[in-house]
Order: sequence, then structure tokens, then C-alpha cells
Amino acid sequence: MAPLSPPRAPLVLVALGAAVISVTALFVKWIALGPAAIGAYRCGLGAAALLPLAWLSSRTGPNGQAVRRGPATAWAALAGACFAGDLFVWHKSILYSGTGLATLLANTQVFWVALFSALLLGERLTRRLGVCALLALIGTAMLALPGLERSPVHLQGVLLGLLTGVFYAGYYLSLRTAQRGERPLGVAAALFVSSATAAALLVLAALATGEPLAVASSSDFGLLLLLGVGAHVGGWALISRGMPHVPAASGSLLLLLQPVLATLWGVLVFAEPFGMVEAAGTALSLAAIYAASVSRTPARP
Repeated sequence: MAPLSPPRAPLVLVALGAAVISVTALFVKWIALGPAAIGAYRCGLGAAALLPLAWLSSRTGPNGQAVRRGPATAWAALAGACFAGDLFVWHKSILYSGTGLATLLANTQVFWVALFSALLLGERLTRRLGVCALLALIGTAMLALPGLERSPVHLQGVLLGLLTGVFYAGYYLSLRTAQRGERPLGVAAALFVSSATAAALLVLAALATGEPLAVASSSDFGLLLLLGVGAHVGGWALISRGMPHVPAASGSLLLLLQPVLATLWGVLVFAEPFGMVEAAGTALSLAAIYAASVSRTPARP
């Protein structure tokens, strides 16, 4: 087998990262806490694990003095705020319209990223990428069909689901921007700032909504550690390594691997139903993502 070419390596890193974070849905079912509390622990424990690496990466100037990266830090903090908003609004959308519709609407992030990257970043969008994104989202809709049939189409739930996609797009683009430019943050520092910001905001959200923050058992705490340090930090570290070198729209399309694989984990772990429609949706999404990833459109430096 030929070695992985350098232009293809960032795409593989983003895809692997999406595969890692796809397991986070399993932890939400296993842990006896509310969604805001789980998100707070996920991001807080991840930030704690990243703190030593983030501190070391900030001491990169001559004689070990700190390098000022104010704009990049602000972008990373904005990413954390968007991530907190994403988790909180998505779970509110689920309450109104069910998991299927909420998940489908959240993954409209692929179109928001394409729009924002074209308007704000000047990235060129190809017809091939647009077609692949549409087909991948149709495949995701097919995965959500069983949930859609049982879910009420509540206007507030639809609006919150669409807002989730905007927040997710904001998280992805802000985290990506924090690692680009003249004085970018390293992966550890960017993830630390974004995770710490998200954790603080999610703690406030849990307190405001009356969610308990106390962990019921040591096994739940162990699962939270795996979620925060393994799935969250591990997955987004891989994504962060690759996404500065991948066009924003292409990277966001690869993130659609997350809901596709999460569906498969649900089938394997919880024996959730998986029929011909879901199988066809999985095949369509994976084929569209692959077709986009082998596009010859060069990444911008």
C-alpha cells in the first residue's frame, strides 16, 4: 500500500477525530446526570487534562517567556461559548422535537460552515462539494427517519435544532481560526481555552435549570473521565491537528461521520433497530463523504 500523501493526511486526522467523538452519545446514556452537567464535566475534565500541555505550549518564546496570542485566545474562547450553546440548545431541541429531528437539524452545520467560509474566509466552494454535502445530509436524514416518524414537528424545536447547527458551525470555525494566522494557538492551548470556557458556561446552565451536579457513583465518574479525557480531548485533538490544513467546508462534511457512526454504535451496544432505510442512509452518507474527500480541490495554505 502506498504511503499516505501529505495533502491527504489532514483529512484522515479529521475523519479519525470524528470517529472518536462519535462514541460520546454512548456516555450520555450510561451516565446518570443531566445533559448540561455531563457537558460541564466533559469539558472541565478535558480542560484539566490539557492544562499542563497548554501551559508548556504557551512558553515558546525566547528564554521561555510567554508569547502573547490575544486574538487567537479570544477565538478559542468564542469556540468554547459556541460549544456550550451547541450542547445546551441541542438538548432543548430534543425535548421539543425528539432525537431524530434534533440530530438532523444539528447537522445542517455543514451548510452553515460552507456559507460562512465562503462569505467570511473567501474559500471557494465547488459544485462537487455541494452535491456531496447534500447527499451526505440526505443519508443522515434517512438514519433519523424512525425518530422523525415518532417526533412532533414543534416550531420551537425546529428553530432550536437549526440554532444548534449554527452553534456547531461557530465552534468549528472559531476553533479552526484560533489555530491559524500569525500567532496561532497550539492544539492543546486552543482546546484548553475552549473546553474551560464551555465548562464554566455549562455549569452556569446546569445551576440555572436546576440540574444536579453531584456525581452519583465512582463508576459514573470513571465514565466522565473517559468521556472528557478520552473521547472529547482525543477526538478534538485529532480534528484540530487536521482542520487548519483542510478547507472549512470539507472538514465540516467529514464531521458528518459522527452521527453516522453514532447510529452504528447504538445498534452494536444497545441493539437499537437498524433496517434497510438506515443501512441505505449509512451507505449514502459514507459514499458522499468519501467522494468529497477524494476531491482534487487543493486546501488553502
